[in-house]
Amino acid sequence: MYALRVLAGPAAFAAVRAIPLAGLGPEAHFTIAVYAWTLAWWAAVPVPWAVTAFLPFVLLPAGGALPFADVAGLYGQTILPFLVGVMLVGHALRKHGLAVRISLAILSMPGVARSSGSLIFMLLIASTVISALVNDLAVIVAMTPIALSLTRSAVAGLDAGGPRPPATGAPRMAAAASLAVLYGASAGGLATPGGSVFNPLILAVLERTTSYSVSFAQWTSTGAVLAAAHVPICYLVLKWMLPPEVQTLPDRRSHIRRQREQLGPLSRGEKNVVLASTVMLALWMLPTFVTTEFLDIWYAPPVAMVLLFLLPVDVKRGEMTLDRKDFQEGVPWNVLFLVVGGMALVSGLTRLGVTDWIGAAFTGSLTATALPWLAGLLATLVTQLASGTATTMMVSSILFPIAEAVDYNPSVLARIIAGTAHALVLPWSSPTAAATFAAGAVGFGTMFRTGVVATVLTSIAIIVLSTILVPAFGAFSVR
Repeated sequence: MYALRVLAGPAAFAAVRAIPLAGLGPEAHFTIAVYAWTLAWWAAVPVPWAVTAFLPFVLLPAGGALPFADVAGLYGQTILPFLVGVMLVGHALRKHGLAVRISLAILSMPGVARSSGSLIFMLLIASTVISALVNDLAVIVAMTPIALSLTRSAVAGLDAGGPRPPATGAPRMAAAASLAVLYGASAGGLATPGGSVFNPLILAVLERTTSYSVSFAQWTSTGAVLAAAHVPICYLVLKWMLPPEVQTLPDRRSHIRRQREQLGPLSRGEKNVVLASTVMLALWMLPTFVTTEFLDIWYAPPVAMVLLFLLPVDVKRGEMTLDRKDFQEGVPWNVLFLVVGGMALVSGLTRLGVTDWIGAAFTGSLTATALPWLAGLLATLVTQLASGTATTMMVSSILFPIAEAVDYNPSVLARIIAGTAHALVLPWSSPTAAATFAAGAVGFGTMFRTGVVATVLTSIAIIVLSTILVPAFGAFSVR
C-alpha cells in the first residue's frame, strides 16, 4: 500500500509528460508534470505535506525548467508571515483560555440552554464567531468538549422535576452538538481572511494570477453574509437529520455560570491577546479610511504576532504571552509549507505562461454562466479526497485564467472556491473533520449522511450568493 502511495506521484508525472500539449514550451510542460506529482503526493501522503512541498526544489532545476535560485525565489511568498501570524493569534486565544471564555459567554445568554434546538443553534453561533478569527482546528479542540459537556449535563438534569432522560442517553443530540461545532467552524471560516487557511491562499493566487486585488473589508463584506446564511442552513440540516431525543431541557445556565466563575477575571495573558487581536483588526480595517503603501491585508498578522511575543504576562519571571515553545508548537508547519509550496508552484506556472495557456485553451468551451457552478463542484468534490488547501490552490490556479479569458470576474470564483473547499463528509478528509470524529460522539454513517446534505445545500447557497454579492457590493477591484 505504501509503495502505491509513493508511485502515485511518479505515475502522475509520467502521465502528464506523455500527453502532447500543443503550444506549450518544454519547460512549462515539465512544470505541469511536477505540479501533478506534487498534487498526487499531497493526496496520497506517502511523506508529510511539507516534504512534498519542496519537490520543486529537487525537480525543476534537474529538469531544466528553472534555475535553483529562481525556484528558491518562488518560495518568498507574502502568505507565509500572514499565516504564521494568524495561526499564532489563534494559538494564543486557546492557550490563555479566551476562546473558552467567549464560547461560555455566548452559551450563557438567556434561553440558550432551555431547549435542545436553542442549544444546538447557539453552539453553531459560538463556533462561527470564534472561527472568524481563530484557526478552525483550534475551534474544534476548544469547543467540542464544551458542547459534549453541555449536552451530558442537560440530559442528566432532566429527571430533576422534569422529563425523564432517555434510557440510552441522547446520542443524536450529542452528535448534533459535535457537528454544530464543526459546521460553525466552517461558517466562521467564510467571514474574514483570517478565518480559514483557504482564504489568504486564494487571495494570494488571485493577486498572483489576475488583475484583481482585495482588502480585509472587501472580503469580509461578502463573507459575513455568507457565514450568516451558512448557519441557519446547517441548523435545519442538523434538526432534520439528527432530531434530538428530548426537546425541552432544564435551565443549565447555573452550570454554565459556574464554569464562567471558575475562569475568574480576565488574566493578563487574555488581556494581551485581546490587545493584539484588536490591533490586528484595526490594521486590517484602517486601509478603508487611510491610504498607505505598506498597510495592506498581509501586514496586520505579523504585527499581532510580534506583540504577543513582547507583551509580558509576568515581568519578574520574564514570561511573555507567547514564548519560543509556542512558536514551535502553535503553528502547523506541515500545513504552512504545503501552502507555501503550492504558491511557489502557482508562481512558477504563471511565470512560464501555463496559466495563460490554460485560459486560451478553454476560451470558447466554457461559458461565464457555467464557471461558478464548475468552481463549486470541483472544489466540493476534490476536497473530500485531497487536502482542502491543495484543492483551493489547484482549482483556483486552473479556473482564474479561464475566467479572465471569458471576461468573467475571477474574484467571484475566489469566494466560491474558498467557501466550498471545507470538507465535512469524511472523517479523514480534513483535520477538523478528523478531530470531530475522534471526539467519539459522531459515527461514520452519521458524519457521512449529514455531511453530504449539509455540503450540497451550503455549496448551492455559496455559489448563488457569491454571484450576487460580489458584483452588488462592488467587493473586489482591479489593481
